[in-house]
Amino acid sequence: MSLFMFVPPASAQESGALIKGVVSDETGEPLTGAVVRIPGTSRGTSTDIDGAYAIRASKGETIEFAYIGYDKQQVKVKESPATINVTLNPNAQMQMDEVVVIGYGTVKKTDMTGSVTNVKMSDIKDAPVLSVDQALQGRIAGADIMSSTGEPGSNTSIRIRGTRSITASNEPLIVVDGVMDAVHDLNDLNMADIQSISVLKDASSTAIYGSRGSNGVIIVTTKKGSSTSGKPNITLKADVGFSQLPRGLDIMDASEFAQYRNDYTYFSTTGEDTDVKDGVPLNKYPYPDPFSMRGTDWIKEITRTAPTQNYALSISGRTAKTSYYGSLSYNDTEGIIQNSGMKRFTGRLSLEHEFAKWIKVGYKGSYTHRDQDINLASIGGSSPNQGAMYLSPLISPSDNYNPFYGNGQKINTPRATIDLNTNNFKRRSMNHSITFDISILPNLKLRSQNSYYTYDREQFRYYPSTLPRKSEGEGGEAYRADWKEWTLSSENTLTWNLETKSGHNLDIMGGFTGYKYHSDNFTLEGKGYLDDNVKWNNMNAVPDKETYSAGTSTSNKTKMSALARFNYNYKQRYYVTFTGRYDGASNFAANNKWAFFPSGALKWNVANEKFMKNLTWLDELSIRLSAGRTGNDAISAYRSMAALGTTTGGYLFGGSQPVTFYPSRLASPNLTWEKTDLYNVAADMSFLNGRIVVTAEGYISKTSDLLLNVQTATQSGYTSRFTNLGKTSNKGVELSIESRNISNRNFSWTTNFTIAHNEQMVDEIGSEDFVTAMNSPGNSPYMMMGYVKGKPLNSLWGFRYAGVWHNEEEYYRNKVTKAYVAAETLNDSNIANKLGTPRYLDQNRDGVLSQDDLVYLGNADPILYGGLQNNFRLGNFRLGVYFTYSIGGKIYNYSEFYMAGGYSTNQWRYMLDAWHPVRNPQSDYPRAGCLTNVPPSDFMVYDASYLRLKNVTFSYNLDLSDKCKFMRDIQFTVSGENLWLWKKYTGFDPDVSTDDSSTLRRVDMGAYPKARTIVFSIQMRY
Repeated sequence: MSLFMFVPPASAQESGALIKGVVSDETGEPLTGAVVRIPGTSRGTSTDIDGAYAIRASKGETIEFAYIGYDKQQVKVKESPATINVTLNPNAQMQMDEVVVIGYGTVKKTDMTGSVTNVKMSDIKDAPVLSVDQALQGRIAGADIMSSTGEPGSNTSIRIRGTRSITASNEPLIVVDGVMDAVHDLNDLNMADIQSISVLKDASSTAIYGSRGSNGVIIVTTKKGSSTSGKPNITLKADVGFSQLPRGLDIMDASEFAQYRNDYTYFSTTGEDTDVKDGVPLNKYPYPDPFSMRGTDWIKEITRTAPTQNYALSISGRTAKTSYYGSLSYNDTEGIIQNSGMKRFTGRLSLEHEFAKWIKVGYKGSYTHRDQDINLASIGGSSPNQGAMYLSPLISPSDNYNPFYGNGQKINTPRATIDLNTNNFKRRSMNHSITFDISILPNLKLRSQNSYYTYDREQFRYYPSTLPRKSEGEGGEAYRADWKEWTLSSENTLTWNLETKSGHNLDIMGGFTGYKYHSDNFTLEGKGYLDDNVKWNNMNAVPDKETYSAGTSTSNKTKMSALARFNYNYKQRYYVTFTGRYDGASNFAANNKWAFFPSGALKWNVANEKFMKNLTWLDELSIRLSAGRTGNDAISAYRSMAALGTTTGGYLFGGSQPVTFYPSRLASPNLTWEKTDLYNVAADMSFLNGRIVVTAEGYISKTSDLLLNVQTATQSGYTSRFTNLGKTSNKGVELSIESRNISNRNFSWTTNFTIAHNEQMVDEIGSEDFVTAMNSPGNSPYMMMGYVKGKPLNSLWGFRYAGVWHNEEEYYRNKVTKAYVAAETLNDSNIANKLGTPRYLDQNRDGVLSQDDLVYLGNADPILYGGLQNNFRLGNFRLGVYFTYSIGGKIYNYSEFYMAGGYSTNQWRYMLDAWHPVRNPQSDYPRAGCLTNVPPSDFMVYDASYLRLKNVTFSYNLDLSDKCKFMRDIQFTVSGENLWLWKKYTGFDPDVSTDDSSTLRRVDMGAYPKARTIVFSIQMRY
């Protein structure tokens, strides 16, 4: 940020030779807008976007360098011309004047009353990740950031201070350059274009966005033109690298699985295997020599070392009244699973022109094109007969037949689906924004921002007739879809500020906004295509029209708002903020379309009191309090209205099928906004001239009128209706610490640490005892995750595993004690053949395994989570090391429904220690092949804690400013992402969430593994 002072441009009559160089901060990052001047003269300038400056000075003169938040530094010119590079150290008092971007404006850090976190771009700009949100994980206290999978282009789920809603969205609002919905998600942004990121967390900071800010707000500010006139600044960066699977799974190889199948044969009671019992020679078993078996590692079979490349070009500068910034980038990231990956192209243009002293007009435009090849191979999840981790290692890649699946059937192996199927997803987004800044009076400013955003998607999918499971003449399956969206928004604010000599400071802002959304969608799908070469390009060429379907839809939403904010402080000691927004949304019922969302905040800057002046070691001590209400309107359009469905099923009349319309949804005439009341208390502290900066916060939020689907009386003709019912709550604490451990001209070491705890609870769900969120597989499903009053929102449910039936004596003893129960029927006549099968605690001792025996197994949410960043600088060398961590929390290993005693799938290696009457009669692992319909239990639940070495970046900067006329410097960087993971979970990674719901977290349904990535970069600045 540049100093708010006028610096005269260098005149043509200046004396001395040219002095140039770069002004950097303590980490080596360039400081844009730093003031460079010759004291006692009118000569001065400021640094450009790359921290570079040029000024004329004579030998013996002194040059002063200044930047907000940093100590001034003076350097005496020893020779002229010369190159003088300067590193400025942070100053505690001036750091408080750092400008922070908030909703509809900016504020000095020292004047901030709300909970806002600023992300240091210097820590993440070189991270080898495709999306910005992946680099933010652990850097924001109170923000739980989790990738759905490791697939390139996959979505990232962000929870700021917990989950509030059960059915509506819990994702934060993303604002780019003041425009809501300027991007669909953070995948649309090129990290090199970002100037700053602010995260708004409490009601005082988010209420200005009303219902849109209920889940927190992420404000992204992109780069703009240089603040000083001069030559254009050109930056070119190239990254090349590779990604690979960082670790495998501890599952059986071919030899071990052959041994397991022999054991399964031993226990078999049907067919030809009944003669394989104790004392039978090994040559009678299916695999007489299991140790000689060589098979397929299906995970290795479908993964690869995948190349990645990224290129970015930017140009920026300024003339007398016009500033400009433009950039282009291209990224090609191939996935570690074959035939998956994403290509992305982005373009951005920022222009700003001062037409007169009282009016400035700006334009910002962006374009993003994403071309994604969606993963074609099933890893695990609910596909036990073709998932890569499930498939028998005794099946070769060329096989299309699984002898262990039923009585032996054809299968579409991952090898076949990768080689034969196609699934392509294209996304295009474009945003145009025009801003008018008008100074009506010196302290009265009008700002009008108007934007138009489009988001188009296309999907093309084809499953050819040559798939192994296809029958002769069945033909191929084609699908294509188009989704088109546009939004038009206008945001207009009027700001008046007043500063008096007596210490009273006032800032009042008011405004109104309008928003219009429209979408058009269509889908086509057909089966039986005879020519696989045509794919989806002639959808009407399907022989049987009964297999052909088409769907279209359209949607409109309108929103309007009035907003206001009042800021007051007295001598920067006592602060008051009031914020309010009156929102209207068309997607609610006619009598509930409008709602008011207020907030208030107080702050006491104790350090500015007279009685604190003698505490020289204390730079800042501020206490903040805030409270307010936000809402959530994130439900689909028309949801409050009754709906009609259509069908063409039924009998033919006159050779045609009639179209039938029928009521499909009940109206919800009283549907209204979800409401969240938030309370926040915080303390900001700074010690030892800014060497240690601490922020501690505590919060409580209570959400009511949850938007839920609830059961309705069957005689109504409907199974459910949408209504406002239920309550949730969140409470937590956050701590962030920044320290300058060592700071001098040649060496510096800084540390950033975050830690947070959040507890989210279900307080009310109406008359229901529970609401199921996720069931177990099989014919007798049980609740694995669900909502119960008084329990955490992400609760895990299941049975208590009690080992296996080791002998008949245990069975007969249990007939008296009734302590245990089996998932299948046991009796005196079959118990001899059921030894080694699982048993569970019978909670009500009724002898039947039922919902009444389900118990709470833990919370998927962590107890503590955060990150630790250390930055080191030695001369022109820089090293950044970043860890993320999560302590506590539970996760189901879904694969253990099939891989912990199943008969047709591969098994976890611990099953080599399964129960066996001769070899291992005391084991509590189920015997080989005994599981067919498995209930969920704590046997499958693991500690989700982890410590991840998320990023290491090492760079060297070669200064060429005094050696080359056209090139300023070259930076060489090598960086690694996801380098190491310490965990207890047996799956690839506990930090995933493949569930599509807005609520559930840490659900691993065979997630695409996260890659380990190494990238080499070169950046040249001209």
